[in-house]
Amino acid sequence: MSVRSRHRVLFALLGLAALFSPGCARKSPVPDVVVAKDAGWHERAAAAEIRRYIYLRTGFVPMLREAGSFSRIPDGAVAVSLKGGALVQGLEDGDAAGRLAGLGPEDHWLKTLRSGSKRVHLVAGGSGPAVLYGAYQLAEKLGIRFGLEGDIVPDAKLEALSLDLDETGHPLFAIRGIQPFHDFPEGPDWWTLQDYKTVLGQLPKLRMNFFGLHTYPENPSKEKGATPNAEPTVWIGREADFAPDGRVVASYPASYQNTARGNWGYESKRTSDFHFGAALLFERDDFGNDVMEGFSPDPATAEASNEVFTRAAAVFRDAFTLARRMGVKTCVGTETALTIPDLVKKRLAASGLDPKDPTVVKNVYKAMFKRIAAAYPVDYYWFWTWEGWTWDDAPPEAIKAVTTDLDMAVQAWNEVRPPFSLATCGWVLGPPSNRTLFDQVLPKDVAMSTINREVGKAPVDPGFSRISGRSLWAIPWMEDDPALTSPQLWAGRMRRDAADALRYGCDGLLGIHWRTRALSANVLALARAAWDQSWNTLPKSVAEDVGPITGQFASFGGRAIAGAGAAAAIYGDVRDRVFAYHLPVPNGTYAVTLQFVEGSVGAASSTFSSKVAGSSTTSMSSPGPGNSGPSISSSRGSRSPTGASSSTSPTASTIRPWPASSSAAGITSRRSTAAVRPSSTTRRIGRRPPAIFRRSISTRTGAGPSSAPRSPPRPRRSSPGSTAGIPSP
Repeated sequence: MSVRSRHRVLFALLGLAALFSPGCARKSPVPDVVVAKDAGWHERAAAAEIRRYIYLRTGFVPMLREAGSFSRIPDGAVAVSLKGGALVQGLEDGDAAGRLAGLGPEDHWLKTLRSGSKRVHLVAGGSGPAVLYGAYQLAEKLGIRFGLEGDIVPDAKLEALSLDLDETGHPLFAIRGIQPFHDFPEGPDWWTLQDYKTVLGQLPKLRMNFFGLHTYPENPSKEKGATPNAEPTVWIGREADFAPDGRVVASYPASYQNTARGNWGYESKRTSDFHFGAALLFERDDFGNDVMEGFSPDPATAEASNEVFTRAAAVFRDAFTLARRMGVKTCVGTETALTIPDLVKKRLAASGLDPKDPTVVKNVYKAMFKRIAAAYPVDYYWFWTWEGWTWDDAPPEAIKAVTTDLDMAVQAWNEVRPPFSLATCGWVLGPPSNRTLFDQVLPKDVAMSTINREVGKAPVDPGFSRISGRSLWAIPWMEDDPALTSPQLWAGRMRRDAADALRYGCDGLLGIHWRTRALSANVLALARAAWDQSWNTLPKSVAEDVGPITGQFASFGGRAIAGAGAAAAIYGDVRDRVFAYHLPVPNGTYAVTLQFVEGSVGAASSTFSSKVAGSSTTSMSSPGPGNSGPSISSSRGSRSPTGASSSTSPTASTIRPWPASSSAAGITSRRSTAAVRPSSTTRRIGRRPPAIFRRSISTRTGAGPSSAPRSPPRPRRSSPGSTAGIPSP
């Protein structure tokens, strides 16, 4: 070997030695990620996620290290810890130690701490799930965004990573999450186990902690395509019909949507017959989720029916176990009054039991609760009111059936004491004639919730503001089912619904939906509004609102109004479905005139009441045909310092739409006057001059038409892409 060659080898070896020497090693362009040596699952998961997102944004993989104390954390590192973890013990910064100690179970804190020339970026939480929240908030600061379908990562890499953290997260709502709705293939009907896990895994990234499912019962009318088949999320039956592990041994046909089933407006069709290459997208002709494989359109034998329930339970057991680990509460339930399937009725009858007997219903609930507890972990079981209550009023017998059913269910829960709580939900907060009825009849430990009416176009029900002492969950629509083939950009509406939910006293904010990726903007808007409403300029409570509370303006056009006389112009327009009027006035004594207009009343009389300043002032009763007119009684009330409020409550009777003709027949007016005394306070309240209520307040009463034109009740279902009206799910 020549001298020149030997020198080349020597220089190469010296270069390699310098490269791998600890003293000469290059400093990593990204910070280390540090956890305590005794860190738990949530802390280690959070650290791993931070490491992954730093890599995705920079292309460099951070070192993952352990440390025994805060002093052992390297300079510039990201430290992940519970508020009482070993990693943050012995903090010299007293203010930081106090901030950590004050974190609530859902709170997280991101803070860059300095000690001399050393900087440590702390990601801390008041609980394991809260540590995850903090980790994902740090990821958002790196430019990551989250949706239900997955993560949104910018293509361009960060050239440099510079962190200077100072953020505390505290939720405005204790319950935050989603309510994916079973019925259409666009929703969870086609989700596999992996899909459930994917969506559940995204919820902590959105700082959400709730996942609830509704279960349609068996179609009582058996009308093909009008309403769904029974769904296998919740099983209904006798205690003898399931094994100790929750495996079903006797059941009934139940199914999720599949291409062979053909209801909800969808036609049954083999996927191999799809056009323009679409057949290549499907792995089998009767496409659906894994639960239905081999059993589409519906299970045909008793054994197949049992297997469908067993498969569904296995999916939920696996998925909900993951949810519980991540701090996500889960909920299932079906409709009230309980629809007992025909096959179960026959088994009960064969045992000498009457399915209509409330005691028998209670025992069925006991069996359901025990089977759920054995089959899969949940945190809540909820009772859904019937969809028809959102379009029409509920007759007294229907209300009685529901309250009796709920009573039996609560008794069953008390006797079984399953490891989950109870809640209500549905298309309305309560019967149209009394939105707060369930608050009056249910124990206070039963949560109450409702989806917004009119497929989300109606605001959050202000009836929440009349309920106290229990958990309340508002559920805006992140999309509506008539438009599942279209983009639906409702981010602004999500904010408004979240703001209303907060000021009505709700401690829960959920979103009903079917699709995932198409809703990214809406999901993110709702998720963030559950933590921060610094943009909110609405009054802090409904009591501070001025003017009409909810309702819609409607006009009778040029129709003549019987009995109105010179006041016809006043009665010519109304506010339909109004919750209340808040009209602040200066102190004084006023004559408050309430003016109503409605269509002709049928054989059934209508009654409603009004309140001024929270005190009952007027009750009205409209007699049947042939009587001279309504009877009116008045009482006197005191105006509260916040101003006068008038509210009406519709009756428990069927409402029919206005006829299309311009006939004035049957339109009558009413009038009631009640005195309002001033309160003892002398301070000025409001800026409006003394005045009577000059706009009539309409109320949907009687068996005849409502007081304002409305559309006829919509058909029960149609496909999402059709032009027919589709009611809420």
